[in-house]
Amino acid sequence: MKKSALLILGFICSTTLAQEPGAPPALYVSAAQIETKLEEAVAATASATGWSITISPGITIRRRTGAVNNYAIIHPHSMEIYRIIEGSGTLVTGGILNEPLEPQTSDDLIRTGHGISGGLARQVKAGDVLVLQPGTPHWFSAVGAEGITYMESRIRVSTRPIQYQ
Repeated sequence: MKKSALLILGFICSTTLAQEPGAPPALYVSAAQIETKLEEAVAATASATGWSITISPGITIRRRTGAVNNYAIIHPHSMEIYRIIEGSGTLVTGGILNEPLEPQTSDDLIRTGHGISGGLARQVKAGDVLVLQPGTPHWFSAVGAEGITYMESRIRVSTRPIQYQ
C-alpha cells in the first residue's frame, strides 16, 4: 500500500513538474513601442527631468530636450549606466552641485536647477556608454537640437550614502 501511494505521489509530482514552463522568456519591448510611449510622455507634460518609460525596475529609456533646464543630480546610493541611443549633448560629471539644492524627494536623489561647478564636460552621442559611480554629480548642460535619448540603468549598490561634496 505504501509503495503504491509513493508511486502515485511520484507520478503526480513528476507530471506537475513536467508542466512547469521553466524560466520566463526575456522581456521584449520593440523600438516602435518605446517611441510611441516616449511620444505620449512628451505630449503629456514638459519636464526638467526629461521623459521616461520604465522597461523593468531600474531600467528606463529617457528622452531630454534643450527646451527645459535639466537638473544637476547626485545619486548617493546608486550607480548609473547610460547608453546613448540617439541624439547628442554635453554631459558634465564630477565637480560640485551649485546651491541652492532642491528639496530632497528620495534618499537616492540630490538635485539642483543651478548646474555644477567644475567637473568634466564631454560631448556624448549615439553609441556612447557612460558609467556614473554613486555620489558622482552629473548634468546635461546642453542638449543637441535633435534632443537626446538614452537607456538608463540605475543599480542601488550602497546602503550608506556616498557623496563627494
